[in-house]
Amino acid sequence: MNSNKSILRIFPKKTSYTPEDRLAYYPEGIIQAPMFSLFPKFDEIHISCSFTWDKDYCIKLQEQYQAFTDQPVKVGGPAFVSVAKEFTPGLYLKPNIVFTSRGCNNQCPWCIVPKIEGRLKELPICPGNIIQDNNFLQTNRKHKDKVFEMLRAQRRIQFKGGLQPNLIDDHFIENIRSLKIDELWLACDTDQSLPAFKKACQMLVKGGFNREKIKCYVLIGDDMEANENRLQEVYQTGAMPFAQLLRDFTSCKTEYTKVWNAFARQWQRPASINAHMKRGTQFKDYST
Repeated sequence: MNSNKSILRIFPKKTSYTPEDRLAYYPEGIIQAPMFSLFPKFDEIHISCSFTWDKDYCIKLQEQYQAFTDQPVKVGGPAFVSVAKEFTPGLYLKPNIVFTSRGCNNQCPWCIVPKIEGRLKELPICPGNIIQDNNFLQTNRKHKDKVFEMLRAQRRIQFKGGLQPNLIDDHFIENIRSLKIDELWLACDTDQSLPAFKKACQMLVKGGFNREKIKCYVLIGDDMEANENRLQEVYQTGAMPFAQLLRDFTSCKTEYTKVWNAFARQWQRPASINAHMKRGTQFKDYST
């Protein structure tokens, strides 16, 4: 991308991640084109779509906006499997949210990252306190050390992309102990990944971190009782689980029953999780 271009970015919805500068716009369901004269001068319009269920809406936005401007109107993003090999801070994410690498060398069947970004590629390091890399721990030690050095000037540091448990080692723990860590997000997507997760979590606890800082993405959506057991084991190991319903990235939004949605919500709110675990670890019937 030409960094000299001024780009008006359109996002279907405003989230905690999307930028808030004067060239960011959120139509929030409105199809009609805005008054482009109200924005600072721009060279292109980019409509950024993260979720497949917003694709039709974004295409309609593109058609409508192009009718009211001579500037190119482009639509893309993860939902359109757009190639993402580089990273420009503040363009499609808030400036404090950064990628220091793209891609992942794993081939997990439920993950779209390798299809969009390919194998892991290390990027120039930009300042920011939220590391969103899809697999930061696959980068080499020299790269990690440069990131740690950048982070020493940051506060409320979060590793949000999902740290691969079996790659957490003494080098990583020793470096993050000297940082102002707010959250460390691990991933435990299958029952087979539990042993590696438990070992990593125990290392983090020994390193001085607790459940307030250790979080864990837990993939659910196939077997509710098995999923509940894995969520409980994550909690009992010393991390706060966060349930993620498996989504199909090749079609529209995956629909789940009310029972599944209630189950997921139960395991997405720390207060609810703590209360549930204090009541006991017996599997709960969410159909009632």
